[in-house]
Amino acid sequence: MKAKGFIEFEWNGEIIQNAILTWVKSLFGGFSFFPLSVPFFERLNCFKSKELTLALSGFSSGYYEIELQLFAAADEGRTEPPSERRRREEKEKGNVPKSNEVASTLVLLGGTGVLFLLGDTLIRNTAVFIKKYLPMGMKLDRFGAEEFRVILSGVSRDFFNLLWPVLAITLVFAIVGNVVQVGFMFSPRALAFRFDRIAPNFKRVLPNRQTLFNLLKSLAKVVMIGIISYILISGDFLKVLLTGNMGMMQAITLITYSGFKIMMAAGLLLLGIAVADFYFQKFEFEESLKQTPSEAKREMKEDSGDPVMKNRRMQLARDMMQGNMLREVPKADVVITNPTHYSVALSYEMGRDSAPRVIAKGENRLALEIRRIARDNDVPIVESPKQARLLYAQVEVGQEIPQEFFNAVVQILITLEKFRKKVGMG
Repeated sequence: MKAKGFIEFEWNGEIIQNAILTWVKSLFGGFSFFPLSVPFFERLNCFKSKELTLALSGFSSGYYEIELQLFAAADEGRTEPPSERRRREEKEKGNVPKSNEVASTLVLLGGTGVLFLLGDTLIRNTAVFIKKYLPMGMKLDRFGAEEFRVILSGVSRDFFNLLWPVLAITLVFAIVGNVVQVGFMFSPRALAFRFDRIAPNFKRVLPNRQTLFNLLKSLAKVVMIGIISYILISGDFLKVLLTGNMGMMQAITLITYSGFKIMMAAGLLLLGIAVADFYFQKFEFEESLKQTPSEAKREMKEDSGDPVMKNRRMQLARDMMQGNMLREVPKADVVITNPTHYSVALSYEMGRDSAPRVIAKGENRLALEIRRIARDNDVPIVESPKQARLLYAQVEVGQEIPQEFFNAVVQILITLEKFRKKVGMG
């Protein structure tokens, strides 16, 4: 049975209007260092919350039923964090956490900015373009095919020259919008044909966390852009009504500047939404990469082999190493033991070794086996619990004993008649 919940929405005009206006002012206040945002901020400071009543009059109280399952993990049982292998495979496919809102918002801000900075030039060039080709448009029926081709070529060339700065800037901002999110990345596999791209948005129709977030995001865009547009248009409304009494260039400048203010304000609002969308998409991407315990186990098996077989191979390697080590015990000069736990076999070859060398060691059952082999081969066994523990813990098989053990080990060795004869001491 699916768990259900309710969101209650009660419209308290004054409280919500004040909250929305405070949020908008805070957002633009954060951009007050940007000169182009100053006109917006000055207008907002003069705007009162009661002026939102008309703009928000369509909202009413109510409650909405939602399924709480929307907020659960996308796939039940996916509790294991994604592995580096899974991340790498998804990146090779071109699947990375990315928000389209970031790129589109930067394109909007960049395009609006370049239109503002080059506005006078664009208006003059547009006027020249119209004066040049409008009379020709009135006489098209008089032109032959060759003349029409020349005119069309000129229109295309001049139109491109008119707009290329805007197109270039928007292209740069589109690239930057993607690079800041995923870096410089090229994935040939992302260009390959896949059947799931035929209807990529089909799953988004079904209720889930992504569709709910997209709904809230769309509502936020409509409401906030509507509010800021109403605020800014209301400030210039009377001026726009008087454009009939202005010169053409003055009227165009006023309307263009009003449109620029709205576009920049909308862009800054959308930038805040884009940042939130980026972090949400990153969270959703991480959730989609999570694995079930069985998937994680299977992946580990593929990367490092079957754990059972791996343990078996390690055991065989240990057995082989122990077998080689035990074959060295008969060559030992002495086996130092802790009677019940440790055995360390030492050997010293004059001319080869600068100090006695550990050739075998073991604890518990292996220690007993070392002692048994030593007895069978007449290797002296000396009980020295302290030295046995220290040698076992600090010296590896094949290593010479450290200097701090010299005195104690030499004292043991010189008491052994077999060793004294070996080194010519009697």
